[in-house]
Formats: sequence, structure tokens, C-alpha cells
Amino acid sequence: MGRLARPDQLRGLVEADLGSLGRDHLDVVYLRQQGLESVAEHFGVLADLRREGLIRHLGLSNVRLAHLDQAEAIAPVVAVQNRYGVDFGRVNDEILDVCRARGIAFVPFFALTGAGREQGGLAGNDTVTAFAHAHGVTPAQVRLAWTLSRGPHVLAIPGTGNPTHLAENLSAADLVDLPGLSELA
Repeated sequence: MGRLARPDQLRGLVEADLGSLGRDHLDVVYLRQQGLESVAEHFGVLADLRREGLIRHLGLSNVRLAHLDQAEAIAPVVAVQNRYGVDFGRVNDEILDVCRARGIAFVPFFALTGAGREQGGLAGNDTVTAFAHAHGVTPAQVRLAWTLSRGPHVLAIPGTGNPTHLAENLSAADLVDLPGLSELA
């Protein structure tokens, strides 16, 4: 959606997405918060669209704990998508824990890129690199494994267009129990 849409624009955006996808409903729609004190009005519109059957599930993105509480007072939240990584976005530790306690999926973004997020690529971190070399894996696999190790409710979306990286990303899930992984942060 780019900039934050006004509440009165949300129905049109959802209907446009439905039309372009040729679907009668969207499985998950995230409200990406940008500078709002309250998400209630925006989330209320999406909750109405959910009740009408145009949206199956609702999520939040780029939110604080207060936003999650506001939204849950209106409709169930199935996922929260916030920045998070071994050395980036750790201000979201609390919301990650709250999501675990409430049975909400936590979907971190920038788990690989860290502070250089929009530039893409892998964030450099000597500790992560040393750990990767010691275990014969890539730093990207360590970053993904660390992210996944934060709990069974955590989903990682690394994104890749490279088949080799895809295979590495998938195998990162096998590394979540490596000794010392959780102490990297």
C-alpha cells in the first residue's frame, strides 16, 4: 500500500487486490502501522471486511504492544510482522514474547539484512560470522536459525531468488538447536 491508507480507502484497496488476484477472499491482510497512536479505526474497517468474508485473517505490521492490544479488542490477530534480528530490532523482544503467550505468529522482517535493511544483502557481524565458520554453515543460516530459535511461533521470510540460497535457507531450520546459538544476541 505504500503510504498508510485512510480508513475509507481500505475497502477499495482490498477489493482491488481481490480483483487482480481473481479471488473472493484474501487469506491474510496486514495493517502496516505508520505513526498512528491508535490502530483502532483502520483495524475496525479490516475487521468489518473480515466479517463480510472478504478477508480470512488479520495481522499487524510495524506495531507496538499498545497497537496489538487495541487491535485484539476489535478482532483476532493471527500474526505480527515487525523488524527483528540477532543484532537488529531487539526492541521487539517484548512483543515477540507477548505473541508467544497469546498464540500469535511473529513474522520478523530484516532478519538477514539488519541495519542495512533497504540496501539488501547480509548484515555483517563478527560474532555471527565466527559462529558460522565454527559450525560449517553460512552467516545467513545462523541468522535464520537464531531467528527461528526464538520460539515455535516465529516464522522467517528471508526471500531469495537464488536456488542455492533457497536450499541454505531451508536447511537453517535444522540448526536451531546448535549449542551457543541463543547466546549470540
